[in-house]
Amino acid sequence: MKKLLILTLVLSQIALAGSAAAVQLFDFDAQAIVPIMPGNAAEVYGVIVNGTAVDTPLPLDFANYQYTIVVTGLMLDESSSTSFFSNGSIAIYEDAATTADWNNTASFSDGTAILTGSLNPFAHTLFTTTLGSGQGTVDWTGGTRLNELAAMDQTGWPFLTGISRSSTQVLPGFTEKWDGKVEPTEEVVAVEGRTWSGVKALYR
Repeated sequence: MKKLLILTLVLSQIALAGSAAAVQLFDFDAQAIVPIMPGNAAEVYGVIVNGTAVDTPLPLDFANYQYTIVVTGLMLDESSSTSFFSNGSIAIYEDAATTADWNNTASFSDGTAILTGSLNPFAHTLFTTTLGSGQGTVDWTGGTRLNELAAMDQTGWPFLTGISRSSTQVLPGFTEKWDGKVEPTEEVVAVEGRTWSGVKALYR
């Protein structure tokens, strides 16, 4: 019993150390259409730009595919210096055929949806007339690669973004540039079937 307790404590410390050092996220550059009046919805169209710089929560093939992120139906409930939104839909797409074009927002969602879910709630704060930030929570509920995430890793992901309304940053037809990320609260571990006897065998 004492040996088991010591082993458990050691493994816990290793796990904690690994989590602290791990960095996994979907890093994106996006353009957003943000409404002024409550009852209208925001839309966001972005490209995931990790490349080889930062690990993504799921392995992505940036050499052969482009990955985009799209938020639609993000309803403005309350408008102020900090505005509150709810019930947005979010999706990450993988596309080998067409490059995303901000002049054609449909080009961001014409690939395979590898993860889909909800962005709810979302808070949007402007510190000045041109600078701000946003934060919300993502729950993944679908997509072709959802099952590569363990059930415990599918919900509660922070969605964080810097916001710019500078005329040099915002493209025609949009109201803001978003430079953001979506990340798990802990390092995502690949889903693998493993028996108890197999786990015990690791420590023999």
